[in-house]
Amino acid sequence: MLVFAVVLTLGVAPPEAALPRDSVMPGRIGFTTATVWLPPAEGYDYLRRARDGGVTWVREDFTWSTIEPTRGRFVWTRTDALMRNAARLGMHVLAIATYAPGWASGHQESDKFPPTNPQDYARFAGAIAERYGAGGTFWRANRRLVPSPLTAIELWNEPWDADFWGPGPEPAAYARLVRAAATVLKRSHPGIAVLASADMTGTGGVEWFKPLLAADPTLWQSWLVDAWSVHLYCQDRSPWDVTSQQQYRFDRVLVTRALASQAAAAKPIWITELGWSTDPGSADAVSEDTQAKYEYDALYRATTEWSSFVRRSFVFTWTKPSLVANAYNLLRLDGSPRPAWQAIQTLISSRR
Repeated sequence: MLVFAVVLTLGVAPPEAALPRDSVMPGRIGFTTATVWLPPAEGYDYLRRARDGGVTWVREDFTWSTIEPTRGRFVWTRTDALMRNAARLGMHVLAIATYAPGWASGHQESDKFPPTNPQDYARFAGAIAERYGAGGTFWRANRRLVPSPLTAIELWNEPWDADFWGPGPEPAAYARLVRAAATVLKRSHPGIAVLASADMTGTGGVEWFKPLLAADPTLWQSWLVDAWSVHLYCQDRSPWDVTSQQQYRFDRVLVTRALASQAAAAKPIWITELGWSTDPGSADAVSEDTQAKYEYDALYRATTEWSSFVRRSFVFTWTKPSLVANAYNLLRLDGSPRPAWQAIQTLISSRR
């Protein structure tokens, strides 16, 4: 097992210095962020701090209910600012195409319900690609930017969770959503990687991945889906834990991989969220030093032992304190970095 040590003094890239795009480790490690919700200049600052520490990938919401509040009327203000910031910093964005506006779902009270017609979602996903993919309308309108086009889109966030797919998870309905969106994306932008959710279980511990694979086998075996997305939270357990049931452990990614292989649907895996809470009021909380150790070890494991099939890993979260889920944030409420941020920089710099 890896012996961890937090390095207190770290060298980082000078401000605005361009990191090599072919640097292996920075390309493997990213952050799930929320800078799209910040004023552009503030969002730029958070991305710059991440980039200066060696992180070149971020995962951000491209929220359908905000971008297309009424059918056919698109408001790209927030995502334009995000993509402009990413281009200025030479960073890459994994876009999460999520959640449905009321006109598409029939639920005005919340955007956490799926659309009644998967083709509406497919058109939205296609619009993201047309605007921000290679040669997209955003880049043609902003020729002074060095383009950093989208190369990956994740279809929905946590569709296995009733909090994000009301009133409850529906593997077959999600499969229909993926087929519709992936077909549109691959027709117009075959170079964009399409990610689908492959977590083992959902709300209440009900199986998710097995019924999802069974819902549309030919879809998962096809070229329409490029990779599986998983969220590897494991409460207060170490990423090396082998004493609890595997469905609750960090290494349950191995079960996801095995199930996909058995269904002839083996694909690279993106760990699009991982992290440990430091909220002292939570039963799952760990100390800041333990958070640092676990996140270092988790990323080490993903980028060494699992490097042959885990393409990228995103830590949740790096964003403005108090904006979202601050117990998981790499920044404290006063804006100072937690030890986990130093640990991640250490890992990146040690393996460039």
